[in-house]
Amino acid sequence: MNHSDILSGILTGFTSSLIFNPLDKIIYISTTKNISITDKRIYSNLFQGSLNTLLTRIITSGIYFSMIDSSSHKMNPMQLSLLGASICSLTNPLQLIKFNSWYNNISMNGSYKMIMNRFGIRGLFIGTPAIFTRDLIFNYIYISNKKSGEHLHNIGIISMALMISSPINLIKNKKYGNFEDIRTIIKNFNYKQLGIGKNIIRSSLCFYFNQFLYDNLKTYL
Repeated sequence: MNHSDILSGILTGFTSSLIFNPLDKIIYISTTKNISITDKRIYSNLFQGSLNTLLTRIITSGIYFSMIDSSSHKMNPMQLSLLGASICSLTNPLQLIKFNSWYNNISMNGSYKMIMNRFGIRGLFIGTPAIFTRDLIFNYIYISNKKSGEHLHNIGIISMALMISSPINLIKNKKYGNFEDIRTIIKNFNYKQLGIGKNIIRSSLCFYFNQFLYDNLKTYL
């Protein structure tokens, strides 16, 4: 992994965070609270948590692509998937605080204090098994089936991976927002909260945009 890979990854994460943070918040609030995407309430403070998103994207969309790229000839798909899921899991405290602040309509600092007062340091790891499992499933499906240069095929693979991992993503979202346990999540399951259509559009755009930007930045840097 050389300096152009790292720089391309960082720039990819920075750009992605600016573009997709508002959309992330709209979809998250809409699906977890069963609020229509046309409801004006979900359009306030759309850039709340941008710093957390920036740091997260630099790791998940930036370092992720450069590490996967540099390790692809050394590891099989399962090993690469485990690596990718582990990288993303490192960002759990940042994502937890951001999504929890969105769900409860409080500041990042307010969310952090609430988590620490209620759970202590272990609270920062709420949702880690869910985010690891979700990314392991997604990464394995994508890495095992993607084809270089075949954009339509790859978007189809991304969509399939998102659909399969969507129940795990819902568990993660519920745990981040209101610290719900598995039994409560299953009991109150609502198909609409999977947000499959919205999440496929958003995640396909985001993931493929990041891959496209990273690949092109490497060419010019």
